[in-house]
Amino acid sequence: MDESIRSRIVQEAADLFNAKGYRGVTLSELASRLGMSKKTLYLYFSGKEEIAEAVLDTIMKAIANYVKTHMQTSGHPLDVFERVFMSIKSEIVKLHPLFLNDIQKYIPGLWTKLEAFRSEQLTFIERLLQRAMQEGHIRNVNPRLVTAIMLESIQRMARPDVAAKYGVTMVEMGETLFGLYMHGLRADQSNKRSE
Repeated sequence: MDESIRSRIVQEAADLFNAKGYRGVTLSELASRLGMSKKTLYLYFSGKEEIAEAVLDTIMKAIANYVKTHMQTSGHPLDVFERVFMSIKSEIVKLHPLFLNDIQKYIPGLWTKLEAFRSEQLTFIERLLQRAMQEGHIRNVNPRLVTAIMLESIQRMARPDVAAKYGVTMVEMGETLFGLYMHGLRADQSNKRSE
């Protein structure tokens, strides 16, 4: 199988899914845009669901690489955390909320895979928090508990249905959560009320 053709299929599918959502795209339309037959598509993928999974796998692989690369760098742990967050954000914005909403509604197994990946990748938070606390950059907190709270917040709030409910994007939701945690954890912040 030609890997460049497979990559072309995934990229064109990503463009269509982001424009029309998962349900709004047919394999006939995808094949037509690629200038190939549906039969050729089936040589590379068993169906539309597998193509959607390949689209998400591309994003997840990029995110995993960002996390791995940034975790190997030195520097202020909160700066590393911010760089990782910004890298993740740059990938997440490639996925239109309509596509993610359709995945959540119509392909629950794939949504579960995405949430499991998100949980797995967020383990870097605990390691960074431990380092930040040891170096005196954040308050004396239980890094595992803070990580669990952050993860639960992200899992519950950074979802297409919740973002839509509040009239915001998933990126806005993520940025807000990130800002709340980072500012609340810093050791140099005072909790005193202004008088």
